[in-house]
Amino acid sequence: MARSLGRHRHSFFATVALLTFAVAPLALAQSATKAKKKGAQPAASASASASAAAPDEPTPSATPAAPPPESAPPDVPAAGASVPDTEVADDMTNTLEAPSKTYRFIGLRYRGTIIPSFLEHLFVNDGGTVYSNTFGAEMDFRKDGKSTIVWLQYTEYGFGNTLFFQKGQPDEANNYSIVNSSLKGIYAGLDELWSTPVANHVDFEYGFGLGLGVIFGNLYNDWVFGADPTVTAGTPGAIQGSNGQYYAPCNSTNDGPLLKQGTGANQVRLPYSSCSPQAHSNASVAQVANYVEPNWFNGGAVPVIFPHVAGQLGFRYKPIKQMEARFSLGISLTGFWFGISADYGLEETHSDTHPASKPPSKEPPADSSSSDKSSREIGYRETL
Repeated sequence: MARSLGRHRHSFFATVALLTFAVAPLALAQSATKAKKKGAQPAASASASASAAAPDEPTPSATPAAPPPESAPPDVPAAGASVPDTEVADDMTNTLEAPSKTYRFIGLRYRGTIIPSFLEHLFVNDGGTVYSNTFGAEMDFRKDGKSTIVWLQYTEYGFGNTLFFQKGQPDEANNYSIVNSSLKGIYAGLDELWSTPVANHVDFEYGFGLGLGVIFGNLYNDWVFGADPTVTAGTPGAIQGSNGQYYAPCNSTNDGPLLKQGTGANQVRLPYSSCSPQAHSNASVAQVANYVEPNWFNGGAVPVIFPHVAGQLGFRYKPIKQMEARFSLGISLTGFWFGISADYGLEETHSDTHPASKPPSKEPPADSSSSDKSSREIGYRETL
């Protein structure tokens, strides 16, 4: 019986010991949870002691916090930036003009002027279309969409033998003349042009031009003889008039047949031809043998000073900063004209680019060590 009681006591104590070992871990876990909720410090352990000894090097947490996103430096284009945002500011094709800035161009121009015969017929009959050439140099001062162009140009007013018939006079040879010209002019002036953009690199322009020219050269004006079957297309210098007859220039006052006066039975021959001064209101000067009309200084009708007044429309094309071209149409005192010009830009260019086009800086932030330290401290707090 005593042995039986001893065995029962050993079994009881063994059972109690097993329960104690089984329950102890649960009790420790519960007490640790309650302590953490109350804000108590965790039990000292080897790892905790190591952490306390080195607070700047905490044990990383199971899920480390992601570092804060770094904002792009101001000189790096944002993701998805459009092409204009990264365009080079001094790109040759970037022809945008800044407000209140003066742009200068220097170049050459050409103009062709046409005097159509219908304009001549306002003053004389017969005649013909006359074409003249103008070449010049120009300098464009452009600001706020307006161009002031200072120019110097040479104009050639030459044309070959042309038959003219005095307006409102009887159809007789003494009222005709053959004219040719070697006149020229040098002009100085300016154009004022305003522009409106109509397409990429293209402006519509409108304005006017003013100038003053000096005329030099010769204007030849010869009397003629004709109205006779002996004057034909084979006669030297002969020109056919609108009436179908041919007229030749007078080489002397004795050239040509005698003039006829009157009609029908009353028609008589005068004792002189159309090449004599008597046939021209007893002129004091015979206009024969390549007669040169005098200019104003010599009492003649040829001008020495002549104004340039013109209105114009056209287009300005500027494909790159250093070039502009113009295509123009206009009217002036000397007729209708068309013009082309090409100018070189004097605008300075630089190698600097638009801030958005610069490559990202490779230098680290100025205070990278303090930034890394702050991120480590944030991670340590989250671990705790």
